Amino acid sequence: MTTINPKATNAMKRLRHLTPKSTIFVLAFAAAALVPAYAHATPSPMMAPENPPVTSAKTAPDASFRSRGHLVRLATYHGQKLIIWEVATWCGSCKAGLKAFAHHQALIDRSNLKIIVLRDYKNGGYPGITIEKFAAQVAPTLLKDPHFVFGDATKELAAAYDPHHYVDIYQLIDAQNQVVATSSAPSVTFGKIKHFIALDSK
Repeated sequence: MTTINPKATNAMKRLRHLTPKSTIFVLAFAAAALVPAYAHATPSPMMAPENPPVTSAKTAPDASFRSRGHLVRLATYHGQKLIIWEVATWCGSCKAGLKAFAHHQALIDRSNLKIIVLRDYKNGGYPGITIEKFAAQVAPTLLKDPHFVFGDATKELAAAYDPHHYVDIYQLIDAQNQVVATSSAPSVTFGKIKHFIALDSK
């Protein structure tokens, strides 16, 4: 003999009294609860440490990036002081950092520094505007400044300079092709960049 669960019977009775509109609402609510959390995910930047442990200088590896439709090797800039900065075009910290560079444009223009601003490989895993549109919206004067180069990181470059997949990370590379510092968030850490620029005159 089959035993009927009283709770199940009561639940069935309640469902029979639902109007079609109420039934649709209940089913929609249940379906929403089943949607994986990642379906609602928004970009969540993981930034590089602003003050990582100090390490001895190391040789900057050669790698390629894309700029204006061409593949460019970092070796092209050997003998020149560089900043390689990888950004995501949806990243608020990156936007603030580019504004900081524009604010200090006159200082940079008096230096021998070349700043290579690259959109992260696959833009940090989320869609977004191109690096040129990002610069045009945030700091358009930098697009025609010869001290700045804008482009896209290749998988090769990302592996060499951003193995932890940070969305905001830069390296300071001296004229001897040595990485002398790694940091992030130029709007907060611009003092390091100023010091790096000041070494031009020494």
